[in-house]
Amino acid sequence: MDAFTIMLKNVLVFLLLTLPGLVLVKTKLLKKEQSGALSVVLLYVGLPFLILNNTLNVQFNAELLKVILIAAAVGIGFTLLFFFGTYLLTKGEKNVKTQGMMRFCMIFSNSGFLGIPLVAAIFPDRPLIMTALIIVNIITNTMMYTFGVYLITGDKKDMNVKKAAFNPVLIAFVIGLVLNLLNVKTHVPEISTYASYLGNIVTPISMIILGMKLGEVSFRSLFLSWKNYYVAFIKLIVLPVVVTACVWALNALFSIGADAIIGIFVAFAVPTAAGGISFADHYKGDTENAVAFTLGNTILSVITLPVLYSLLCMIL
Repeated sequence: MDAFTIMLKNVLVFLLLTLPGLVLVKTKLLKKEQSGALSVVLLYVGLPFLILNNTLNVQFNAELLKVILIAAAVGIGFTLLFFFGTYLLTKGEKNVKTQGMMRFCMIFSNSGFLGIPLVAAIFPDRPLIMTALIIVNIITNTMMYTFGVYLITGDKKDMNVKKAAFNPVLIAFVIGLVLNLLNVKTHVPEISTYASYLGNIVTPISMIILGMKLGEVSFRSLFLSWKNYYVAFIKLIVLPVVVTACVWALNALFSIGADAIIGIFVAFAVPTAAGGISFADHYKGDTENAVAFTLGNTILSVITLPVLYSLLCMIL
C-alpha cells in the first residue's frame, strides 16, 4: 500500500470519529457546552498518559538524544519564526482579534490530540517518529500558554508563564523519562498497561469533541469564507513545507534520519490546535473564527496530509 493511501485511510477514519459528537449535538442529546468537560478529561488524563506510556517504552541512546535536541530546536526556532512571520501574512486584517486568531491558527498544531494518536496508529514500531513529535508538541504546547494567549488577547499581561512551565504534557514527559531511566517498567509492568488504557481514550474523545464543535457551526461559514482557505493554506501547506524542507536540508549535516523528519513533519502538518477554541472562549477572543478556522482546516487536512506525506516519502 502506497504512502498516500495509508495516510488517507487513517485521516479519514479519524475524521469519521467526529460523527458521534456531531450526531449527539444535532439530536440535542448533548449540549455543545458539555464538550468542555470532555476537554478537561482529555487534557489532564488522556494525553498525559498517552505521552507517559510512549516515553516509558522508548530506548534511550545517543540517537534518541540527538532526535530530542533537534526536535526541541526546531520546535522553538520555527514557532518563534512563525510568530513574527504571520504578522506580515495577516497585516491586511484590520480587526485585531481576528488577526490574532488567524495567526494563532496558522502557528499552533493539533499535534497532541490528533498528531500523536495518528502516529501511534500508522507507525506503532517506529519510536523515533513519536519521540520527535512529542518533543515538538511539548515545545509548542508550552509556547501556546505565552505567545498563543498573547495573540488571542493582544495583552502581554495574560501570558501565563506558570501554566506554560507546568502544563500536563511536559509533566507527563518528565515523569515518563524518570520512570524509564529508573527502569520501573521492568519491575512494575502494570504501570505501562495502566497508562495504555488511559492513553487510548485520546483518539475517540478528541474526535468526538471536534464533532460536537462541528455541530454548532454553519457549514456555510466553513466553506464560503476566504479567510478560512487562506489560514488553511498557510497552516497546512506553506508552514509544513518550509519546516520539512529546512529539516531535510539539515539532514545532510547532522544525519537526522527519516523517522525524525517524519515526526517533525507530522507535528507541523496536522491542523490547528483545538486549544485555540478553548483559549478564545476563556480570554474573550474571536471565538467564531476560532471554531471556523480550526474545523475548516481539520476537514481540508484530509487532502493535504496524505498528499504532502506521499511527497515526503518520495524524497526520503
